[in-house]
Amino acid sequence: MANRTTPPTVQRRILARELRHLRERKSLTGDDIKDLLGWSPSKVSRIENARISVSQKDIEQLLDVYDATDSQRERLLALAGKTQTPQSWRAYPAPTQEYLSFLDVERVADSIRQWEVGVVPGVFQTEAYARHLIKSWRDIDPTLTPLQIEDRVAIRLARQKRFLPPESAQIWIIMDESILLRTVGGPEVMAEQLRQLVDFSLLPNVKLQVAPLSRPRGVFEESFTLLNLDRNNPLEQCLVYIDHNLTSQFLLDEQRSVYFEKMFDHFRELALDPEESRQAIHKELEKLQV
Repeated sequence: MANRTTPPTVQRRILARELRHLRERKSLTGDDIKDLLGWSPSKVSRIENARISVSQKDIEQLLDVYDATDSQRERLLALAGKTQTPQSWRAYPAPTQEYLSFLDVERVADSIRQWEVGVVPGVFQTEAYARHLIKSWRDIDPTLTPLQIEDRVAIRLARQKRFLPPESAQIWIIMDESILLRTVGGPEVMAEQLRQLVDFSLLPNVKLQVAPLSRPRGVFEESFTLLNLDRNNPLEQCLVYIDHNLTSQFLLDEQRSVYFEKMFDHFRELALDPEESRQAIHKELEKLQV
């Protein structure tokens, strides 16, 4: 079993990238860090290439040199810390633990954008909707235990707290209209879910749009999530996360992230505005007559 006191590879790579960005914004070189902190230039290189773990003390020294803001400091130190609980490891055993890396990054992200084509995004799901989806996965994976099902439901519901007061993290979701038409768990479960979507859409930190099936569409793409650690930094490239149940991955290549940014903009242009989207949800809710 891996040493859980060490940040997993994905977190370490993201941390390395963010530290490199901060150094470059200060126009500092490895030799400069050597002079300021008494380190070898190779240590800086190994940290920024995620070849070695970096201690909290070293991170704090680098953040001091880079004049990091309080918010940057808080996010990066949190990203480097030990955050997962026994419940998380029990709910998502290998090889599904890539998802735990996503939870860590989601927890510190400054803003999140998501394109979703299959189901209501997890952070907006009701308990009944989430439980139906997770229990149904036993048809594919019969090793999924009742305890793991309840752990996964609890983790999914806990994620919602980031987007509710007092945290109120910024999130922008564009959903394919087919999600509203697809009844999950029966009419009562679906009606409750649609009502919760409307409630979330009214929060000032939430932007929810529906991409209607009736509008011409030339680009088709599976669901993806874009995470920004500092939305006030115009030079920062987003982190791309793709989750397809059996496989999930982060794309940390900055050039590829540009393509996903453009795809999100494409879906934004064809989507209904937030008020029209609420009307579309209300329309489907009325059809359920629950």
